[in-house]
Amino acid sequence: MIKLSINADSIGIDTFLLDDNLKLYIAAIIKDEYSSLLEWIAYHRVLGVDGFIIADNGSRDGSRELLLSLARLGIVKMFDQPILVNQKPQLPAYEHILRSCPRDIDLLAFIDADEFLLPLESDTKLSDFFSEKFQDESVSAIALNWANFGSSGELFAEEGLVIERFTYRAPQPFNVHHNFKSVVKPERVNRFHNPHYADLRYGRYIDVLGRDLILHPRHGKGVSAEVIWSGVRVNHYAVKSLEEFLLGKHLRGSAATANRVKHKDYFKAHDRNDEECLLAAAFSGQVKAEMERLSVKLTELSAVEPIPTGSWFKKKMKKWMV
Repeated sequence: MIKLSINADSIGIDTFLLDDNLKLYIAAIIKDEYSSLLEWIAYHRVLGVDGFIIADNGSRDGSRELLLSLARLGIVKMFDQPILVNQKPQLPAYEHILRSCPRDIDLLAFIDADEFLLPLESDTKLSDFFSEKFQDESVSAIALNWANFGSSGELFAEEGLVIERFTYRAPQPFNVHHNFKSVVKPERVNRFHNPHYADLRYGRYIDVLGRDLILHPRHGKGVSAEVIWSGVRVNHYAVKSLEEFLLGKHLRGSAATANRVKHKDYFKAHDRNDEECLLAAAFSGQVKAEMERLSVKLTELSAVEPIPTGSWFKKKMKKWMV
């Protein structure tokens, strides 16, 4: 990032500009997300994300092996987050990411593998949006509200992309949408209070309109007083199909809250399919093309450097290539 101070004599202020090389990375912790992990990475690459720092928390479904291969290709930075006694792994993983983040990374978007950053206008680019918001040197973090997507009536895991299969969501006033995820300047973060909210060393926390963030008076850190869908939001595919929920999120539990099991009530509360939204699905063609490019690279890598998994991994890659 190059920061230029320009004296704007006509209005008497200094203007701060981010250059075109603004580096935006995604920071995440994952466990057993193999079925949609390549899509998630390809999707964000299509939208202009420069890289990923991902903690693997004991995956046993091939996610770790896929991340290792992508790391060999220079597409992700990956580390193992150990299972800690009496401590959930998400915040320790975030702490590790913050403390080890390379200095040339300007922004980190802390999201989960079921969350997709979404520009809300066809001509909005993530890099342009964040460059504009962070050109004010006082800004240290921005809050992006959720949009909760339901099962679209699917009971079983089916073929197709997540962004194609699940296209119905809750209306904007849905209470869960007050939750937000954060994009931060990593050197300005002291720690994460929870997976949604960063404690800043200094600087402003803003909403997507550029205003100082107002927290929810009752729920506080990580929950905004207002749900704002403007510029960029976070599509949260909270349940997917019933089968994927039961075999995935239900069994994994929460990476952030001890003893929290996401059961029937969670599914029923989040399985909202009130309104159709095809904004993310519009990227399907580009995402499939990027998945194919990545699959070719992975196949070439496995020919030179054996991937430490069984033949099922090659079979899965063959399926991606179809």
